[in-house]
Amino acid sequence: MSEKVCPSCGKTARAGMKYCMYCGEKLEEKDEWFSEEKPEESQLESFHEAVEEISGKEEIPEDIKYQLELRTKLEELIGERSELTREIDKMMEGLSGDISIEEYRNKIKNLKNRVAELKKEEKDIEKLIKPLPLEKISKEKEELKARLDKLKEVYRSKEISNETFEKLRKEYEKELEGVKKKHRIEKDRVESWIAQLEKERKNIQETLELLYARHKTGEMSEEEYQKKKEELEKNLNRTQISLENLRIEVRQWG
Repeated sequence: MSEKVCPSCGKTARAGMKYCMYCGEKLEEKDEWFSEEKPEESQLESFHEAVEEISGKEEIPEDIKYQLELRTKLEELIGERSELTREIDKMMEGLSGDISIEEYRNKIKNLKNRVAELKKEEKDIEKLIKPLPLEKISKEKEELKARLDKLKEVYRSKEISNETFEKLRKEYEKELEGVKKKHRIEKDRVESWIAQLEKERKNIQETLELLYARHKTGEMSEEEYQKKKEELEKNLNRTQISLENLRIEVRQWG
């Protein structure tokens, strides 16, 4: 669930990636929803109420923003490397247009150098990427489930007594319930961040339209309009990228 297999090279890529980090091939996009037994409605309501005041007002922590930016940058680098690799492959098929052999060789060399630079940048970023809280808790939950399954297997093979089995089963199930609670609370936090970003995106879009109207009515010069427009569009792009990454986090680990 947390990984994808590249259809080109067969290697495993991180979930959420659009391009393979090894060969640059575009990966198939599939929505993979984490499924589990649903708790009672009354339990869900109590957990939502428990985090409503905190998550509804909490700003996205700086460390989370940083991790989202790293993931976005990595995907951009892989996408650029993929495009350059395809361009190199196309050029290797033969000369085209009015270009000398020397210019042709220099262009391929420059492209290959850029690809090498991108690979290095990717490795540097990968070292900085850490699991987001929802992913970390989901993996912890799966590990506990696997531990319980293993305990049942050992018990069925009569390697441990009933007393030992019951003691560990209760211990693991209690721990698992605690992790499930943390998981639901963390999911509420992420969904509250998504709501904040959606509101922020809408506000920026409305400001852009208002700015355009002011420009068209002659309230501001072309230079002033373009400067403010560029700044707003950068903010809009950053907001959209963060929003998409958080949605991926919920799809895969919620």
